Amino acid sequence: MYAKLKKKYGQNFLIDKNITHKIVNLISDNNLKILEIGPGDGKLTYEIIKKKPQKLDLIEIDRDLVKDLNKKFGNYNFVRVINNDILKHDIKQCYDLVISNLPYNISSQVLIKLAVMQNIPKEMILMFQKEFAIKLLEKNLNAINSIINCFFCIKPKFNVSKNCFRPIPKIDSCVLKFIKLDQSLIKKNEIDSFIKFKRYLFSYKRKSLGNLLKKFDYKENFYLDIRAENLKLNELIKIFRKINL
Repeated sequence: MYAKLKKKYGQNFLIDKNITHKIVNLISDNNLKILEIGPGDGKLTYEIIKKKPQKLDLIEIDRDLVKDLNKKFGNYNFVRVINNDILKHDIKQCYDLVISNLPYNISSQVLIKLAVMQNIPKEMILMFQKEFAIKLLEKNLNAINSIINCFFCIKPKFNVSKNCFRPIPKIDSCVLKFIKLDQSLIKKNEIDSFIKFKRYLFSYKRKSLGNLLKKFDYKENFYLDIRAENLKLNELIKIFRKINL
């Protein structure tokens, strides 16, 4: 089966049952509305079902895998299999939990989409390439954690060896749990502008803020001699709002 996997989808199937059990044990409660992204061959899905979800939507881009998933889970009336690209799918439902072993090639895009969508999930349990997870957990700001930390508290859970997958990827993975903040740090109408602003700053991360903010009407003298990565998140948001008044 693994020989049929499509490289363009970045497919690596988790085969270690101990790891699937550990992931599902992170689910906080039964009777949740859950979205699983990229269920693949459904090994993790079987374990999620044991948590008795109220609703379980599976979104899978690969048509061949969708056929298999429908055969495996078609008898569960609370399971819905959706054949679509998560990046193109309009998520209108409100979910308590999103769970996924995210394809490495689209991790950042999917994560940002989940963080800024209309109905932000209460929790997310996501597995990433270890390098990407480290970026999310860094104390210094960067292009990805500066947006995600506006909406979620990120907690590291455990590492996963590359040998737990087939085909075997080049690097180990890490499972993180995201818990929605009681109050998002930026408002819905600020999101697009904030993403453009932080993208600009971190595209020139070796430059001082004094140089980077010359193009804006920023009249304060604070923070000008440091780099964007050395700011605290609330300081970054404060500067953003000063130049967007």
